[in-house]
Amino acid sequence: MTDGDDHADGQATDIPRRALLGAVGAAAAGLGALPSGVAARGERATDPSAAAGRSHRSRLYPVESDFHGSTPQRLRAKRGCFKPRDRPIYGPTDVNAQSANGRMAAALNDEGTVTVLRWPRPSFYEQLKYFAEGRDADDEIVVAPNMGAFLGVAADTGDGFETTWLRDFDDVEQRYRNDLDGSDAEYSDEIVTRYADDDLGLVVRFEAVVARETDALVRRVRVTRRGDSPVEAARLVAFQNPGLVVGKFPQYPVQDWCLEEDNDHRARYVDRLDAVVHDRSGVDQSTGEQRSVALAVGFDGETAGFQVGGDAHDPAAEPTGREGPAVDAYDDAADGTLSGNDSYVGQATSAVSTALDFGPGAGGTAEETVVLAAGADETEVATVLGRVRDARFGRLRDDKEAWIADLLADAPLPNRETIAERESAADTDAIVATARRALVTLVTTYDRESGAIVASITTQPPYGEDWPRDGAFFNYILDLIGRDDWVEKRNRWYASLQQQTVDSVAEGDVLGPTRPSQRTSPNTLQANWNMNYYADGVAGGPIPYQIDTTGFTVWTMVDHYEVTGDEAYLRAVWPAIRRAADYLVDCRDPRNGLQCRNFEDDRPSEPDRQTVNGAIPAWQGLTSAARAARVLGNDDDAARYETRRHELGRAIDEVLYDEEAGCYGTRRNGFPYGETTWPLGFTPYTDPETGALCDRPQVDNPFDHPRIQAHLTRDGETIPKLLAEPEAGETDDGGYDSKALIPLAKARRGEDEPRSLSAVRDAIRWVGTRHATDDTHVMGEFWRIFGEGDDREVKSIQGQPHVWEQVLFYLAALEAYPPDDLEFEPATMAGVTGALRE
Repeated sequence: MTDGDDHADGQATDIPRRALLGAVGAAAAGLGALPSGVAARGERATDPSAAAGRSHRSRLYPVESDFHGSTPQRLRAKRGCFKPRDRPIYGPTDVNAQSANGRMAAALNDEGTVTVLRWPRPSFYEQLKYFAEGRDADDEIVVAPNMGAFLGVAADTGDGFETTWLRDFDDVEQRYRNDLDGSDAEYSDEIVTRYADDDLGLVVRFEAVVARETDALVRRVRVTRRGDSPVEAARLVAFQNPGLVVGKFPQYPVQDWCLEEDNDHRARYVDRLDAVVHDRSGVDQSTGEQRSVALAVGFDGETAGFQVGGDAHDPAAEPTGREGPAVDAYDDAADGTLSGNDSYVGQATSAVSTALDFGPGAGGTAEETVVLAAGADETEVATVLGRVRDARFGRLRDDKEAWIADLLADAPLPNRETIAERESAADTDAIVATARRALVTLVTTYDRESGAIVASITTQPPYGEDWPRDGAFFNYILDLIGRDDWVEKRNRWYASLQQQTVDSVAEGDVLGPTRPSQRTSPNTLQANWNMNYYADGVAGGPIPYQIDTTGFTVWTMVDHYEVTGDEAYLRAVWPAIRRAADYLVDCRDPRNGLQCRNFEDDRPSEPDRQTVNGAIPAWQGLTSAARAARVLGNDDDAARYETRRHELGRAIDEVLYDEEAGCYGTRRNGFPYGETTWPLGFTPYTDPETGALCDRPQVDNPFDHPRIQAHLTRDGETIPKLLAEPEAGETDDGGYDSKALIPLAKARRGEDEPRSLSAVRDAIRWVGTRHATDDTHVMGEFWRIFGEGDDREVKSIQGQPHVWEQVLFYLAALEAYPPDDLEFEPATMAGVTGALRE
C-alpha cells in the first residue's frame, strides 16, 4: 500500500513489501458445524435429520507440513493463487465498480458479474466464490466460467430455449448512475450496465445497488425486445456460486479466496420463500465466536424454475456436480430449463429463473428484480428478502442516494469552472467524476460498528483490512468534509487496538489484554500497532509492527484535536499517544541517532530497515506528541519528545538526505519519500544558506527551505514521464502519483519553475483520465500499460476501487483546483485543504 508496491519488474529477486501478505502463514480452514438437517457433502438433503458431512481439519495456525520454503504448500499448489514473481502477486483484480452500505459491500466487473460480496462487514467475510487465475495471451482475466454471480436470458427463437449470459452479449457498457447523461443525482453508487445483442434483438438495462438499511444487493433488469427480434418467449436466469465464509485467520487473510475448497455449505430451494437459500455456521477461528451466514436469491416475481447443484468446474469440489440430478446449476442452465434439484451440500451453486412478460405483439419491455439478500440465518434472511420485495427499486435507490448526499453535503469538489478553462469537456467531467467517486467509496465503505475503513473490499489482493497508516489520510479527509464524529470514533478505535504495555492494566484498562487485537497479534511490540486490522480488531496482515504506522497513528490522533479543539477527546486518546511516543523515544540507534531498525513500508521480509520511510513518520509522531503533551500540561513528557525529535531530525539530514539526488529517500529505499513534505511536514536541520547541520530547524515553513524545494522537484520527476505515456513506450507501470502532486500543488510554482502548477494540473488530467477507468472512474493501487506499439493502453490494476489511491487523487485535484473565493496561503503545509478544514 505504498510507493511502488507490486510493480512489474522482471529483475526483481526479492518478494517486495506485501508479498507475504496471505502467504507467510496460511492455515488450513476448518468447516464449522453445519445447520441441522444437512446431508453429507455432495448428497441431496432429503431427510431433515440427516447428519452433517465429513469432517475437516480445524486448526488455527499452520503446521510444518503446510510449508515449503516460505510459502505454504497449499498456496503453491493452487494454480495462480500466489505468484511472488508476478505483479500483482495475488492475481488480477476483476472489479470495475462497487456498491456498499457500511455492512454489505458488493463489487461488479465490467460485464456485470458480481465478483465480490462481503457481509456482515465490508472487512469480512467474502461470501462469493470468485478466483482469477491470471491473464491470457490477450491480457484478458482468466476465471472458471461459473465463478461469481451473474444473469442471463433464456430465449426461445422457435427452436426451444437457450441461455445467453448477459456477459456474452455483443455490446456491454457500464457507468455509475450519477455519471449518466441526464442523471439527477450528484452522488450515487448504483451501477448501471447496458447490454445489446443483435442476433437476439434484445437490449438490457441492468441496475445494481446495495440498499441503504437492508443488507441486499438489488438488481433491476429491464429487457427490451426490438420489433424485429426473433425471440418469441424469454426467461431471466440468475446464477450464483457462493463460497460462504464464517471465519478468518489472524495475520493471514487467505481463507476466502485461496482456500475456497474448504468453504462447504448447504443450499436448498425453500418453497415458502420462493427462493434458494445458501447457509453455513461455524466458529470464527480468530475470535472463537460462533458465526453464521445465509444468502437468499429470489425474484420480485414468481420463480419459474430452479436448480441447486455442485460446482463442476473446481477440481477440488466433489464430482457429484458434474452430472446427475445435482449437476452444476451453471451447466444445467445452458438449455434454458432448470432441472429442479432442490438441495446440495458442498461447493454448492444455484440458479433461479422467471418468465419475462413483454406484453402482446412484437417488441415490448419486460422488467424484473433479482434480490441477493444476506442474514445470519434463514429467518433473518427471509425478513430481508421480504422487505426488499415489498419496496420499489426506485425508492431503495432514492433512499441510498439521499443518504450518500447527506454524508457528503459539506464535501468540497475540485472547481469545475477552473478545470474547464484549460481542459476539454470530457476531461473535465472525468476529473470531477474521479474525485467524486473517491468520496463515495470512502463513506460507503466506512464500517458502522467500529469505524474501520478497508483499503479495498477485494480479495485479490486481500485488502479487506484497515491500515492505521493509510487511515490517517482517510481521517484527514473526513475532518475536511465534516465527518469529525467519524474521525473521533476511528481514533478511539485505533487507541483500543494499540498493543498493551505493562502500565495499561495499572491505569485501569483491565479488559485490554482480552481484546481481539491483543490476542491475535502477540508478536506486536508493546505500544505499537499491527500492519492492519479487520473491522472487529483482529490483526489482519503478517507484519507485526511498523514504525511508520506508529508515527502516522500518533499524528492523526493529534491532528484531529488540532482541527476540533476537543480537549476531552485528546485526553481520551492521550494514553495511546504517550505510550507510542515513549516507544519512539526509546527506539534509537546509538550509532547514528536514527530510529532503531524496524519493519516499515509494508515490507514483510525486511525487519531491519532504517530509511526515511520510518524516520520521518517517527519524527512527526514525536512532534505531534509533544504538542499534545503541552496542551494537556504534561511538560516533562513534551520536553523528552522534543529532545528526541530534534536528535532524530538532525540524523535524518545527516544520514538520509541524498545530496546527489537532491531528495530524502533515494539512496536507501530507491525512491523519494513522497510524504516527506506533506502530510509529515519535515523541516530540515541545515542552514538554508550554508548547508551546515544545526540543532533545530532553521525555517518555520518547510517550503522555504532549499532541501525541501529540491525534494519536491525530484519527487515530481514522474510528471513528464506520466504525460509521455503510453505513447512513449518508456514506462510500463506506476502508482501513487498523487503523493507527489499534493505538495507540488500546494507549492503552486510558476511556469518558469520545474514542476509548475500547470504541469501538476496536466498530471492530474493524466491520472484522472488514464489511471482511472474511463467508464466508472475508479482507480486501483497501480496502473499498468498493456499491449505493444500503437496498441499500448493504460489500465488500472490491483484492488480497485482502492480507497487510498482514490482519496490521494481527490486531495491533489482539490489542491490544484480550489473552490472559488477560498482564502488560503500558497506554498505552505496548510494550503487549500488546510484552509478548508478550518
